[in-house]
Amino acid sequence: MADQATIVVATNNPGKLKEFALLLPSFNIISQSSLGITPEEELGETFFENSLQKARVASAASGMASLGDDSGLIVPALNNLPGLRSARYAHESATDEENRQHLKKEIEKLELNQAKAYFVCVLVLLQSPADPFPLMATGLLEGLVKTTMQGNNGFGYDPMFYPKDSNVSLGEMDSDEKALLSHRGKAIQILKRKIESFASE
Repeated sequence: MADQATIVVATNNPGKLKEFALLLPSFNIISQSSLGITPEEELGETFFENSLQKARVASAASGMASLGDDSGLIVPALNNLPGLRSARYAHESATDEENRQHLKKEIEKLELNQAKAYFVCVLVLLQSPADPFPLMATGLLEGLVKTTMQGNNGFGYDPMFYPKDSNVSLGEMDSDEKALLSHRGKAIQILKRKIESFASE
């Protein structure tokens, strides 16, 4: 894949798009919404299945290489929720704030003010809808979710997620700092190495 090749990112989340553009500077990153591509309902039972589905839909509609991203927050004490429903935890059209408040209430029901948690990101890159060898990368960030929210940066659950051994939330970090340690940042770094290895063969 040559430098400045275009990758259609199968997300309409502006926060995610900003992170991809920051972490993949060698590529022209465009959103599926800019091409009028409507995402399908997520029917997979794993992050991988959903990521692959997103990439196939975007690639089929655009005719270009496409990157699917499915990510979420796993809280073991809540039976691994929000999980695949992280963006729709409070209800189908929930805002980030509604999801955070719902998670706060669920943690408080357990009479806790914090709980162990993981952010997971699974990326799948397809050259075409029928690409027989998709490139996949997984990133994991361990930490705590707290009912105390801090910071206005980032998106989603960032203000209430504190990475392991950190006294500040993702919402208090600037975008460069977060990119170095986030689940998405880790997955993108792995994906970049796979792209470089694949291109050199």
